[in-house]
Amino acid sequence: MDLGALNNIDCSNISIMIVDDIPINTKLLGKLLEPAGFKSLLQYNNSQMALDSVKSVNPDIILLDVMMPGVDGFSFLSAIREDHSLDHIRIIMVSAVSESEEIQKAGSIGANDYLTKPINAKRLYSCIANQIGKIKGGN
Repeated sequence: MDLGALNNIDCSNISIMIVDDIPINTKLLGKLLEPAGFKSLLQYNNSQMALDSVKSVNPDIILLDVMMPGVDGFSFLSAIREDHSLDHIRIIMVSAVSESEEIQKAGSIGANDYLTKPINAKRLYSCIANQIGKIKGGN
């Protein structure tokens, strides 16, 4: 499988949390990322449960849907960014919403990147590779 930008990256020490209220979306992202050999790929369809487990799970990267019932993606992102013990977590927003205002809002709250649905696998791999580079580079 061609993993694009992830082909030459050791992902075995990177954990990813996928948060989306629609199970098929978390499964799709998991299937796309599984071949890269991540340490863990945790899938949550309940944003409150995911938020409650962030500290214990301590993922390196969170793929976070924007539109979810209960705790939406922006509220989730805000909660993570308000807790400075979680500053190391890279957050990539994933949404069908592609308006520039939403993308700017995500960035202003502290998202590290923003992907639009439907997911383009090459863009997903590139985005994650970029975040892994920042994790390993300490930025």
